[in-house]
Amino acid sequence: MTTALPPSPVPGLPATLRAEFAIWRRSAVTYLPLGGLAFGLVNTALYVSTGSAQAGTGKTWHDVLGYQNLWAMFVGPMLTALLVATATRVDDTARGGSTWYRPVNPLYRHMSRFGVLALRSLLLNVLGGVTPLLIVGLMNSAQRVPLDRAVEAVVVPWLSQLGMLALLLWVARQTPWSVVLGVGFAWTMLAVVNAESASWAALPFTWLDRGALPLIGTHANGVALEAHSALAEASPWPPTILGALLAVPFLLLPQLHLPRTATQTAKHRTTPTRAAGAAPSAAAAAPDIRPGAPRVLPAVAGMLRGTSLTWMCPAAVGLIALWLSWHDPNVSIQLFTLLILPIGTLVLGLVAWSAVGQGWRAVAARSTGAARPALALTGITVGIAVAMSLVIALVYLVAGIPAGHAWPLAVTGAAVGGMLTSFSLWLAMRTSQAVAVVVGIIGILVGVLVGGTTMQQTLWPVIPYSWANYLDLHRMFVTVPISVAAIALLTFGITHAARKAAGNS
Repeated sequence: MTTALPPSPVPGLPATLRAEFAIWRRSAVTYLPLGGLAFGLVNTALYVSTGSAQAGTGKTWHDVLGYQNLWAMFVGPMLTALLVATATRVDDTARGGSTWYRPVNPLYRHMSRFGVLALRSLLLNVLGGVTPLLIVGLMNSAQRVPLDRAVEAVVVPWLSQLGMLALLLWVARQTPWSVVLGVGFAWTMLAVVNAESASWAALPFTWLDRGALPLIGTHANGVALEAHSALAEASPWPPTILGALLAVPFLLLPQLHLPRTATQTAKHRTTPTRAAGAAPSAAAAAPDIRPGAPRVLPAVAGMLRGTSLTWMCPAAVGLIALWLSWHDPNVSIQLFTLLILPIGTLVLGLVAWSAVGQGWRAVAARSTGAARPALALTGITVGIAVAMSLVIALVYLVAGIPAGHAWPLAVTGAAVGGMLTSFSLWLAMRTSQAVAVVVGIIGILVGVLVGGTTMQQTLWPVIPYSWANYLDLHRMFVTVPISVAAIALLTFGITHAARKAAGNS
């Protein structure tokens, strides 16, 4: 007689939480909070470079808190969104590491993931928020932020981000990581635009930023609050608590069962099966196969066909054309040079490597090796960046900018865009996509800070993310040749990174 084995006990919430912490140990999710430290150091350097941290300038700790606007409004929320997107990408790539098939309560699994990422988000805010406050306070006692305000400067943004964190985790249960990052970006932008709305209590996305504004003493755009402003006297805690409580419904919301869509657009030919006992025909016995030189460039282009690039590139051109239809094109050039071009090149490199990276070992195993496909991939992505820059410069020309401004915009955009694209691709191949995103976001933000302010007069040579904004000839004689040389150097680095990526995939 056979005795049935007793069923395995279903893990409870404590066991699920311990397992979730073990899953992400030594992963990109664990190391991503160091991006907060990196931004904190950059933010401190920019603060010091403006002379605000020097003794005798009359600056106080209120000014130090005001300088946290960029972290509270954009960088902190976006890095928290990146945490969720990175965990989603790793989970999808590893198919859950077989944990999807374990007998675990889905609610326990979801709450455990939330708990792990919430702690990572807290560490992120501590590193990103405390670093400037600590360094600047040690340099000048007049700028030493009181302990209670320093704690609030970390806790308020973190609690406000918990609702968005739970929302993105719920989105991640039904969509890929790129959609998660897009939803996080949209939620962050809506929060910045509407944070000072009179109806903020009815707009959940405003809870992300509303509580931080009276704490740091600025408007959402970074301008200091007026002394008589009602927002300056408001309590940060009501919107902060609402932002934290927003996590509850998204943690309890069940997963949607969306209909499956086709994931492949190319049709694969299959050979007809032969009936049992039938003799093979002459054509089947001797197929007409004529070996020739491998067509590497069309093959790599085929791998990129069907990715999000097919709609993102036309959408970017359409959005710029729509924007220019009711804005002055001469004033709006910075929209392209400081935001759309750097963001587009970052996304371009990430999407390109996402499309080919999973099967890179198989690509490298072909007779071509890894170098030729890597060169083809670099050529295609840089070519897309150059073509987009030329097309957008043409859109600006049609919108009304002088031809004398259009050709520098085209030349500088093509050179700098190609350089930033190849850098994004190299960084994603050499390290990871998470590192490339963190470096890209910080570089874009620093480029906006420098390129859009008077700091460009002294710092522009060391901030390549702002180079596309400098359309005067004496700067172009520096930025364009260096960008072209950097493309060649990075192409050489990409071929070496491709060989290592093939061995590690």
